Amino acid sequence: MIKINPHIWYVSIYIPHQENTGHYSRRSRTFASESAAKQFAAAQIAAGADVSAGTINPFLPKRVVGPSGIESWLSEETGNRAS
Repeated sequence: MIKINPHIWYVSIYIPHQENTGHYSRRSRTFASESAAKQFAAAQIAAGADVSAGTINPFLPKRVVGPSGIESWLSEETGNRAS
């Protein structure tokens, strides 16, 4: 039996290391809708976090939103992409 994950959006947050080693980590959280992902991303940005987002495979159309495109994504009208 194949288990289908109802969460198709993710938001990933940059976690800085205390030491200046050049390495970094990201923590991700998944969401069932684009609007829920946008709400979480907006809250993280307001807190000063570096955020990226996107859809989880195998959901199509694939969407990846990097840190430089987050503000634009947040201002987009949420369509029918599992929202």
